[in-house]
Amino acid sequence: VLAHIRAVAWLLGPAPPAAPASQRERVAQPLRLCPAVAMDAWKACKPFVTGSISGCMATVCIQPIDMVKVRVQIGGAEGGSTNPIEVTKKLLREDGVAGLYKGLSAGLTRQVFYTGA
Repeated sequence: VLAHIRAVAWLLGPAPPAAPASQRERVAQPLRLCPAVAMDAWKACKPFVTGSISGCMATVCIQPIDMVKVRVQIGGAEGGSTNPIEVTKKLLREDGVAGLYKGLSAGLTRQVFYTGA
């Protein structure tokens, strides 16, 4: 392990010298944009942000229905129950309410890119 660390350190080269105290203090301050630049940035980002939020809200509402639909499809393919009420009861009994939201992170990620673009 030590040899790997030395190899990486050799590839990266020597460490840069420490910045003077005055520069470190300047870097620690938050970036301040003039209001006109901030508004221009918001105008450029607004369609992406609002589209992403609306897509994510829709996904959160539809996820339980979609989960039941997928389980019904799997049940039909494997010879199990295709009754949505029975599938929902079984899902809630085995996994609880959290089972209805399995895979939500993938759906939210997809919506950020699909509806935000």
